[in-house]
Amino acid sequence: MAATSNFPAPVPEFGAEEFWRGCNRGELMMQRCARCGKFRWLPQPMCPVCNSMESEWIKVSGRGTVYSYTIITHPVHPAAAGRVPYNVAQVQLDEDPDLILITNLVGVKNEDIRIGMPVRVVFVDHEPGVKLAKFEPA
Repeated sequence: MAATSNFPAPVPEFGAEEFWRGCNRGELMMQRCARCGKFRWLPQPMCPVCNSMESEWIKVSGRGTVYSYTIITHPVHPAAAGRVPYNVAQVQLDEDPDLILITNLVGVKNEDIRIGMPVRVVFVDHEPGVKLAKFEPA
C-alpha cells in the first residue's frame, strides 16, 4: 500500500529501532520481557512487571480492535492542512490487552469507525525506505 506524504518522518527513539525495522520489512514487532513474557509499548530497558532487564523482540499477529479513536478536524502540523478530517486511533493488539498502539485507520470512512471494530495491520509507504504501521478493518 503506497501513500507518500509530506508529514515528518518518524525518528526511531526510546529503543524502538527494531519496531521501525520490522515495519520496513512488513512485520509488526513488539518488545517482550524475556523473563515474564509481558509485552510492552513503548519499549523500555526494564520490565515494569518483574523488573528484568532482559527483553526480546517478537513478531506479533498484527490483529486487534479499535480501543478508542478521535477525528482530527484542525491541523496541528502544516503537512496535515490538506488531510483534515483524519482519524487517530488506539488499537489494542490481540496478544495483550495492555498492548495499545496509536495509529491511523485506513480503508474505512471516519464515520464508519467504531470502538471494538476488528482491525489488522497494513504497512503504508511514508517515503522511500520508510513504512508506517496503520490498520484497516479485518
